[in-house]
Amino acid sequence: MPATSSVKETRADLEQLQGAWLSVSGRHQAELLIAGNLFAVKFLDGKIYMGTFDLDAGEQPKEMVMRIDEGPVKHKGKFALCIYDLTGDTLRWCPTEPGSDERLADFPCVDDGRYLCTVFQRQRPRQPG
Repeated sequence: MPATSSVKETRADLEQLQGAWLSVSGRHQAELLIAGNLFAVKFLDGKIYMGTFDLDAGEQPKEMVMRIDEGPVKHKGKFALCIYDLTGDTLRWCPTEPGSDERLADFPCVDDGRYLCTVFQRQRPRQPG
């Protein structure tokens, strides 16, 4: 059975997300690491979240559901409903409060205090020499 265009787009996004990302704007500086369907987000204040995620590129805006397996006790075991936009080496990402069933219909301003809207840039491995 042939894959639908949204399934193909979801697979392409998953492939494009692999690697290390560093925040370039948003309320909190962070590093995002993605390997397969695993994620780790490390905030410069020391908090680290780790878990698994699923994508749905067929929605507008595109959706990411992140399960927090490791992190602060109040968020551990909860799901964060996120929206994302992936353009080249730029990832715009915004989760709602873990455990909330709220899903954003659009991206808020990066300085909106209610959300953790963040823009990441892909980190390219340094070339030797």
